Amino acid sequence: MTEERDERKIKVLFLCTQNSARSQMAEGFLRHYGGDRFESYSAGLDPTDEIHPCAVEAMREVGVDISEQYPKRLKTYMGKESFNYLVIVCARAEERCPKTFPGVGTTFSWTFEDPRREEDLPYDSMLERFRLVRDQIELRMKEWLEHPEVEMEKLREERNKERKERLKAQEAARGSASSGR
Repeated sequence: MTEERDERKIKVLFLCTQNSARSQMAEGFLRHYGGDRFESYSAGLDPTDEIHPCAVEAMREVGVDISEQYPKRLKTYMGKESFNYLVIVCARAEERCPKTFPGVGTTFSWTFEDPRREEDLPYDSMLERFRLVRDQIELRMKEWLEHPEVEMEKLREERNKERKERLKAQEAARGSASSGR
């Protein structure tokens, strides 16, 4: 019975470059708000050795404990796990991630600013950045869990726009090839 139930859970992978902050916070929030409907994972393209301490503290402040989570390389899951959703949470990972991802049903991009930039800030200032990003991630997570159809509609619109741009480029290429004869 337990195995059957696990198979029906929606599996979500949050992807970032270093898997030390945003993707870890998103994984924690999905565990917290998603209940037993989801299995939450996170990974990085170039993971660090540990989760940033400000991420752990910022999440602890809102009652979500991510202190036992750790950075994982994307290759940990590729070809070994399948996911219903891949959610990319940083622009660098989005640029480097292939459009077609084996073992993933649907890919979303929820890019958030990197709270780790300018590492030489005083701890309190750095923590404040993490709080801001944490709150953005939490809001996005709640919106998605309450209204998943909105995210799917955004994705459909994005794909239609990309398709129209491809068709327009193909028509322009054909037109210039025809005029060159």
